[in-house]
Amino acid sequence: MLLKRVDRYVSGSFLLHFFGAACLIAALYGSFDLLGRLDDLEKVAPGRTVSILGAYYAHVVPVFLADVAPALVLVSAGMVLVRMAKARELLALQASGASLRRVVAPVFFWALLISIGVFALREALGPELIRKGQLLSHKLDDEVEKELFLSDSRFKAFVGEYDFDSGTMKSVSVLEFHPKGGLKRMTRGETGGWLSDGSLWLEGVEVREFDAAGREIAAAVLPSKRIETDLTPYNIVEAAEEGRGFMAAFRPLWDLRRQMEEHPDVPHFRVLFHSRLASLVGPIVLLLMGIPCLVGFEQSVTSRFLGVIVSVVVAAGLYVMTFLFTSMGNTAAVNPVVAGWLPTGIVGAAGVYLYASMRT
Repeated sequence: MLLKRVDRYVSGSFLLHFFGAACLIAALYGSFDLLGRLDDLEKVAPGRTVSILGAYYAHVVPVFLADVAPALVLVSAGMVLVRMAKARELLALQASGASLRRVVAPVFFWALLISIGVFALREALGPELIRKGQLLSHKLDDEVEKELFLSDSRFKAFVGEYDFDSGTMKSVSVLEFHPKGGLKRMTRGETGGWLSDGSLWLEGVEVREFDAAGREIAAAVLPSKRIETDLTPYNIVEAAEEGRGFMAAFRPLWDLRRQMEEHPDVPHFRVLFHSRLASLVGPIVLLLMGIPCLVGFEQSVTSRFLGVIVSVVVAAGLYVMTFLFTSMGNTAAVNPVVAGWLPTGIVGAAGVYLYASMRT
């Protein structure tokens, strides 16, 4: 009966701190991001600013929280344990025969559920959230991208300039090819954009057709032309971010595996694939490492923020190691599988040793 009451008590305290920390970090993230956008927001029509901002943060904040969830788990556990140690609750429970490992068992249970939930969020909704978030970010920044290359299932396209705020294109070229690879039709438009049904609309159009031998067989000038396409404004975002390697980090596992098969000589996708799998046990690994460190300060606790400091240091260590090994894996200095798993393996092995050795 005592342990059931303890489980409810620890669970409630942990979840309260976890969701409180998540709300706090989300508010801080939104505030600092908003401060950095104040100058750009002046360029956006006042009536649209609030709606775009609301949609933008609704898409990017869940992704941000998913990234920092392992650290939030450890920080929350740290605040709970430090407070219980300061109030001598841990000492009283140990005196009654309850081991420390048994007391913190609910924290591991909730950490596992959070880890599975975050992993599912990243795989199911993460790519779509980040694509829409980046599109809205470009709109807020009133950005204009130039020289973008797009690929549809039926043609290739080149966009000389794209205005994210108005959604309009300039100097658009659509290239269609014969089955054997020769240019079949080239459609050029002075301006363009997307219609409500998802098709591409070009104005000031010049169309040139070629036979399989590459000879021009027809030419026409049209005021406008509608082209069926699979492309969307999100493909513009991907094309704009492609050179920065940003969007690849948010591909789902199945897409990363496909990229690995299509580009076996590019270690970047293999590193991302194994890092993503390793992230599933990230919160558990941090708890194994952090809880013994927190308990080690049990006799000298003066503030619950000491638990936060210890937790942040432990989490930062894992994030720094992950960054370093990912960089080495991307440059083939380290095997991609090793680069993806070694940081978690090192911290996990150290955590298992410390957790097994701590006083209970």
